[in-house]
Amino acid sequence: MVAALFALALLPAPARLAVISWDGAADWVVDRLLREGKLPNVEALQTSGFAAGSSMPPFPSKTAVSHFAIFSGKWPRESGVTGNSVPLLPRKDHTLLETRSGFDANSHFVEPMWVKAAKQGKRVLALSAAGSFPPEPDQARLREDKVPLDRYQEYSGFESSIAPAQVFDLAKLPKEGSPPFNPSGPDHRWTKLALGESVVEARPIDDPEDPVQGYDTVEVRSGQLTRRLKPGPSREPLEVPNVLPGWAGPFPVQGGSLEGNAWFRLFALDPRTGQTTLYSRAINGMRGTESAAANRAYMDAYGGFHDDPFGPYQAGALGKPLYEGGDGEAERRVVEAIALDMEFLQRSFVWGLRQKPDLVFQYSPQTDSAGHCWMGLLDPNCPGYDPDLAGKIWPYYEAVYRLQDRWLGQMMAASPNTLFALVSDHGMEGVARYAAVNVALEKAGLLSVKDGKIDLTRTKVCAPPWSDFALVVNSTEWKGGIVPMSEKHRVLRDARKALETISDPDTGRRVVTRFWTPRQVADVGAGGPAGGDLYLDFAPGYYPSTRLGGDLTPRFGDPRRGGVHGYHPKRRSMRAIFYAGGVPLPRYRVGDVRVVDIQGVLWKLMGW
Repeated sequence: MVAALFALALLPAPARLAVISWDGAADWVVDRLLREGKLPNVEALQTSGFAAGSSMPPFPSKTAVSHFAIFSGKWPRESGVTGNSVPLLPRKDHTLLETRSGFDANSHFVEPMWVKAAKQGKRVLALSAAGSFPPEPDQARLREDKVPLDRYQEYSGFESSIAPAQVFDLAKLPKEGSPPFNPSGPDHRWTKLALGESVVEARPIDDPEDPVQGYDTVEVRSGQLTRRLKPGPSREPLEVPNVLPGWAGPFPVQGGSLEGNAWFRLFALDPRTGQTTLYSRAINGMRGTESAAANRAYMDAYGGFHDDPFGPYQAGALGKPLYEGGDGEAERRVVEAIALDMEFLQRSFVWGLRQKPDLVFQYSPQTDSAGHCWMGLLDPNCPGYDPDLAGKIWPYYEAVYRLQDRWLGQMMAASPNTLFALVSDHGMEGVARYAAVNVALEKAGLLSVKDGKIDLTRTKVCAPPWSDFALVVNSTEWKGGIVPMSEKHRVLRDARKALETISDPDTGRRVVTRFWTPRQVADVGAGGPAGGDLYLDFAPGYYPSTRLGGDLTPRFGDPRRGGVHGYHPKRRSMRAIFYAGGVPLPRYRVGDVRVVDIQGVLWKLMGW
């Protein structure tokens, strides 16, 4: 290692650092795809630069928690980001049910990478970084050190949804305008599609220049902009350089003070009835450190924020899924939508390079979304695993990783003198059932429910809305708490006995398998003022639920089962990834690293 550091000192410093996050990219999945030669650009990072055997997230291994541990170099017990939701603090001023988002920048107590770099005189561009919005808390940190605010440029669309991804069947929606409907001929009336506070119109038509008899085209219009779409099966995005020519847009859409872009894809059109599978991409606005005009300019260059085709897919709107006997067309449509997402992310990155940043952040949610959707069918350790069905679905899950790998390669080609750090926040595993922790506590008389909510005047302990992997005692250190501090240990002992009674209805085995005090899991960041009092582990196939009422072990959603994360990070399925390369580096090979060490490694590699 000493020789490698000496060699590093002799190399020219990279022009910039790009931190790229693949949400939910499980180390075990990436390892498999690397062995199979499916991720050539990840392999380039792995073989030519810094490569960790795996990356260990904090506990709980969740998106907000792990991302902020990467970005701050601090465990959640120090940073305050202990979950995707966190309690309002201080405890004496808030009940244990009061929460806010763990992604909210007001939730963290410590200085993130973007602030640290700006204080060192670097220009920072956060195109998408968990925990960076709203920017005001971090701008205040910069003001305290008299750092010019223009060193830090931040954009975020997650908090600015205008309309979800959805599918329209124009034959089933009311139509307006002329000519009046003629039952014996084509109906060319317009259908109004409400998107946010805007209306986009669409209609199927019979194009006289198209040899298809009957409806063969859909026109989409908004204001002076009209586009035509032809139906067609989903493309094989890994076989073509881009899928954008099959899409219509952008159509400007308003949502309050926000502006976003609508994009459409006509997957199917019945020439006789005019029935359509007209897919509308998710629409988000953009907010951050910049003006509304700058946000609009960025969105126009970007194309559109992240899409979420898995919602319509799971609702059956993109066709019958494979797990319901489909032929794979629904899955191909999902993959094509994700391919467009990657094309837009590349446009975002190229635009970002023009801002001449020293440090840039970008992110993809798609491996996480795909894992949540399909991992319950792909994980061989999940109860009810069907190898034949898994074999049919795996290629589409794999395609999501391969599309992200292609995007990584495009970024590396666009910015050759850049150190690329590829990280993920957690792994993924499959589950079939919930463990209803609060139901067990209620049965034991430790929790009380009134009007469908936890009654804190009679509740001693619960899994609050912000903490499904830990119990929290309603002690007197919380506002309105009823348990004296001297009684906390006894209450937790009784709670443990209650949870030990939850058993699998098929095998009779215990569902809650381990208990840890905050001190026992301090090495993975648990505890602190925003943490729990007793941490939990669960049998394979089970995930904790904070629900009230009902069964102790309800099924997870429906026969699809599900993919999840959050478990103790020493669980192999929860391990994440960390590679860094793209510029000449001494070759580093290490075993497992902790996510809190990533920032320090990157600073050394950059010479900052």
